[in-house]
Amino acid sequence: MNIYIDSSAYVKEYHDEMGSDQVHRIFENSRKGFDIILISLWTISETINAIDKHFMRHEFSEDEYKTVLGAIFSDLLDLLENKNLKIIEIETNLVKMSWEYISSEHLSAADSLHLVTAIRSNADIFYAADKRLIRAAMGKNLKAVDVEEI
Repeated sequence: MNIYIDSSAYVKEYHDEMGSDQVHRIFENSRKGFDIILISLWTISETINAIDKHFMRHEFSEDEYKTVLGAIFSDLLDLLENKNLKIIEIETNLVKMSWEYISSEHLSAADSLHLVTAIRSNADIFYAADKRLIRAAMGKNLKAVDVEEI
């Protein structure tokens, strides 16, 4: 199964919070070869940014911060090498397509890009931790799950 994970859910693999258990299961199933995780290249930037914000709020020591960043890249390489992850490039046509969802669904530019990317990559299921984004995905006939409500 192709599982798209947006940044709001993806970051939960690296910062324990509500919904992290569900995301850990998704990653574990992918590592076992049951599912393929799909993410936008943008997800990596947003995840690093979220982890950096936690660091700047002194939730991590500098060593922990470096360890978490290392884990992000190590996992990316491992999952890519084992073909358990597909990173979708940010193409101009995806950005242009996202504009519609900004105005029609009133989503942020990033959320609109995630939604368009999930649709265009033929995701079987869409995971996020954002109720508005989940509703928009379901409105586009995409099976969508809020990782914080499982």
